[in-house]
This record gives sequence, C-alpha cells and structure tokens, in this order.
Amino acid sequence: MKGTPEHRLASGCIWMIVLAVVAWSGLGLIGGRGSSAHGVQVAAAASALDTTPPHSLGVLGGPNDDGWYNEESGYAWTAQDSESGIVSCHGGAIETTESAVPRTVYGTCTNGSGLTAPYVGFSYRFDGTPPTLEPVVTRSVVTRFGIVVATPRAHDALSGVAEQSCNGSRALSTRRAGRHTVTCIAHDRAGNFAIAKVSYVVVDHR
Repeated sequence: MKGTPEHRLASGCIWMIVLAVVAWSGLGLIGGRGSSAHGVQVAAAASALDTTPPHSLGVLGGPNDDGWYNEESGYAWTAQDSESGIVSCHGGAIETTESAVPRTVYGTCTNGSGLTAPYVGFSYRFDGTPPTLEPVVTRSVVTRFGIVVATPRAHDALSGVAEQSCNGSRALSTRRAGRHTVTCIAHDRAGNFAIAKVSYVVVDHR
C-alpha cells in the first residue's frame, strides 16, 4: 500500500523542503554556522578593543590600620574594568602563627581580555592574644569624699597596648560609703580586648 494521494502529496512536500534546505545551506543562504562564525568575529573584535589592564587594585579583607590580624581571615584582591570586566582575582587565607615579623603576599586581577593589573602586595602580622591587665587602686580603703585613683596596668608583649583605661577615664566616686568596683579595659594594636576589675571601699568616720 503506497498511501493515499494526500499522503503522497505531503511526503513530496516534505522532501522538497529538505532538498531546499540542503541547497540553501550549500549556497550559504541560511544561518547555522554563518551566524555562529559572525558571533565569534564580533566577540574577538570586542576583546581586541580592550587593551587596558584592570585598575584601582585593592584588597578585600586586609589587616587593620596598624597592619595586624587577630583572628582567621581570608583576603582577595579587587579591581575595576569597565570594558571587558573582571573575570578572576587572586586571594587566600592568612597565616595565623603569632609573629611580629611581617608577612607579605602579592596578587592581581585579570580582565575578560586576559590582561592583568600590576601585582600589588600587602604586609601583615598576627596577634591573637589579648593584653594582660593587673589593675590597682591607690587606696583600697578611702574616706568619704577622699581621692582614689585606679590604674589598669595593661601589658601586651606582641602587638603592644593601643589604649587602656579604668572607669572610662572618669574620676572615681567616693560620695557613697561601701564597696565600689571599677572596670578597667585595654586593647592592643591587633584589636584584642581585655577586661579586669578592681575594688575599693569607702568608709564614713562620722
């Protein structure tokens, strides 16, 4: 059975379409590879236009203003490129061994044309240990309206003490009789904090 006239007509139409597609492909009259090749040429032309490497190279997650870390941290370089864009940047994790000797790492970023910015480095040191505090008062027992001073006596062997104070650097009160507790704080250059307390007693001899 060879099918109905309608079936033979439909088959003939399909074959005519197939032959036409093959013929047009050979003549380059339809898309396919032609449009793909054109796209590659356009992309190549766009890339060729960007001859400028990335700029404004910086570091995300860098050390504090004094060049110290006090905990595990990652870092990554960042840059800008308004033409072909940034496709990759170097990065890593810091070494957390405590040391006063600076470590230096270098990195850069690459744009869509494969151009890299000049390498930039930064140095850092690591201190994960808080300062020690041994606060004292000039008098452990003082009369009402007398004068007593608290001293934090902070010490930090690695990054050094950046700031220390007792009672927020305010004068201690002796107006009220009884035991008074003073809070002293200190932080080092790496950003580690320490807190300690010291007490004094106010007595009324009336």
